[in-house]
Amino acid sequence: MKIKKFQARSFSEALTCIKRELGDNALIMSSEDKSATRSYVEVTAAVDYDMEPNESGAYSPPPSSQTHGSDISELKNEIRSLRDSVEAVRNMTCELILPAGRKKLFQFLRGRSIREDFAVSLVERAQELEDLETAMTDDMDCSRPFGRGPWDLSCRHGRRILMLIGPTGAGKTTTVAKLASRAVKEGKKAAIIGLDTFKVGAMEQIRIYANMLGVPVEVASNAEDMKMSIKKFSGRDILLIDTTGQNPRDGEYIKNLKDLYRTGLPIETQLLLSASSDGEFLMETQKHYSPLPVDYIVFTKTDEAVKLGSIYNLCRVYKKPVAYITTGQRVPGNIEFVDNKKLTNIILRTGSA
Repeated sequence: MKIKKFQARSFSEALTCIKRELGDNALIMSSEDKSATRSYVEVTAAVDYDMEPNESGAYSPPPSSQTHGSDISELKNEIRSLRDSVEAVRNMTCELILPAGRKKLFQFLRGRSIREDFAVSLVERAQELEDLETAMTDDMDCSRPFGRGPWDLSCRHGRRILMLIGPTGAGKTTTVAKLASRAVKEGKKAAIIGLDTFKVGAMEQIRIYANMLGVPVEVASNAEDMKMSIKKFSGRDILLIDTTGQNPRDGEYIKNLKDLYRTGLPIETQLLLSASSDGEFLMETQKHYSPLPVDYIVFTKTDEAVKLGSIYNLCRVYKKPVAYITTGQRVPGNIEFVDNKKLTNIILRTGSA
């Protein structure tokens, strides 16, 4: 194991140095604000050499002098013990030594499930609780689709083709109904195309919503069918496409979604994620959908979430604008087109919108 202290102007700068020298497997053991002739942070990091891959891609033990006989067994035991120690520390929360006020801000953010490194970055920029709003607002993007009004359903191409994707249970079908009802309320001519032939009863649910709203609906089983349905609805202002929700780890599922973009038509894609899901699941999910041309992310079921820090975390990592959030199952209604400031306030007060 190698342990080293790093000094830098900020925690984020120190992390960059640590990753460059010790690699991505480095473990942050402590962080402390220092003030001498200048202010800086001192971060202690460690890495287990046995976890570092060599040039061939295999994992190798730490460099040492030549060993023979019983020395090898003793060395293996020592390496095993060091590895167990690293794993034990890895599972503990890093103890950050911060001034009392900033430590309170840090704990406030962690209590809302803001990722540890992002929380440190925020408290570097925020001296008081009120400053967090500005710092967080700058890190998120709630750009309006096409930039006009709270919800403009017009499109640069004469009509708007909007496809909703996301894992099972994200609320795609319900959200399609919410958007369709919004379009009808604004006097737009809408249509729905259902691609969710995988889930039993999915199309029946779409038809019920469509009948309630007086909106036509078509079922498509593949990219060619979808293209024909889009052509059929050429006179409609907005087309809403509801896709199959499956396990995003399934490569075939992602491949089938990719095929839908071969129509050559301008399709806007919104990735729906349930805010009530586990934060790690959301991070992993967005990685699986990253090969697709996602334009916006949408957070659904914010009313069911206990903590909403995962929204901020994902915005920081994924760097996609948030189109809107949903706050319940009611159709029409329970959909909010928030700006950066309002989304920040929702996250900080850790409740439903």
